Amino acid sequence: MTRPGVYTIAEVEAMTGLSAEVLRQWERRYGFPRPERTPGGHRLYRQEEVEALRTIRRWLEEGATPKAAIRRYLAQEGSFEGLEEGLYRALLAADLQEAEALFRRGVRLLGPEGAITRLLVPVLKRVGEAWHQGEVGVAEEHLATTFLRARLQELLDLAGLPPGPPILVTTPPGERHEIGAMLAAYALRRRGLPALYLGPDIPLPDLRSLAERLGARAVVLSVSLPDHLKALPEGALASLGPRVYLGGRGASPEEAHRLGARYVEGLEGLAQELWQAKKEEEA
Repeated sequence: MTRPGVYTIAEVEAMTGLSAEVLRQWERRYGFPRPERTPGGHRLYRQEEVEALRTIRRWLEEGATPKAAIRRYLAQEGSFEGLEEGLYRALLAADLQEAEALFRRGVRLLGPEGAITRLLVPVLKRVGEAWHQGEVGVAEEHLATTFLRARLQELLDLAGLPPGPPILVTTPPGERHEIGAMLAAYALRRRGLPALYLGPDIPLPDLRSLAERLGARAVVLSVSLPDHLKALPEGALASLGPRVYLGGRGASPEEAHRLGARYVEGLEGLAQELWQAKKEEEA
């Protein structure tokens, strides 16, 4: 298995709809993409290149030639510089009109997933760190977070909900930090998995009841603060669904085991495990 955020050429082919032969041909002719090589010579592609290839394919569908689309992307890649800083400054200045324009520009340049991973999440982290260090106040932090959460919800809605038994995504009881859960739901939907985001802080009996009624394939809990897990009794999560996953900076393998859940590290690890489970169920 490749490390999280790195993909084989077969995986990139499935994720982008571009054949392995086309990817190799573009690499030879245009110098893009630029995969790493394993000691055995196999190509490995980073998440950023997958996002770039999705953007290029979209331009091809709009009528561009491969050469023009790749040149356009490489030219715009340079214009991305400063976008993160601009969005951060606009949010702290409460200039939502400018923030909106910068975020839309990021989506055009990078595509939805790229805008999330390379713009929204970095700015969100910067705002949080600035608040922890006392550089911005609670009001500024809330304003910025509310803006970014709304943009993420918009992109989540645009991703659509694939058919099939849903994967319920939420946070543990008492946990109000929901961005991690929203990112998890988005990552799963972009990979063709029917992630149903429920919002944060769902009582466990209600979550169990909904999972049973919908025939949920799995339940995913995103954890920011470990105290919310420590407050739960042993085995509290075991009966929420056929598969229960814990992730996020507040989760740990030990707590997952104690509560009767599976620990996953990172969104890519979660997506890979759920995709593999889906294939096994359908086999």
